[in-house]
Amino acid sequence: MSTGKRNPWRAMALVSIISSYVVGGVVAGVFTGLWLGNQFGAKPVFLIVSILIGLGVGFYGVMKTIEPFLGDDE
Repeated sequence: MSTGKRNPWRAMALVSIISSYVVGGVVAGVFTGLWLGNQFGAKPVFLIVSILIGLGVGFYGVMKTIEPFLGDDE
């Protein structure tokens, strides 16, 4: 375990990356769902499915981002 000071800029960068993954996934899901809904005439179905897929992709990106920080604390 390190006893040195932690860099606050690194923590802020990690928080911004995490939030951009989640928000970006939802926003991409909304736009994709609305576009597909307009194309096929089933707006609510494609919107809900696309938002859920966007959330899944966003949280997958978050897990891959924080994976190096989730280690053994020995």
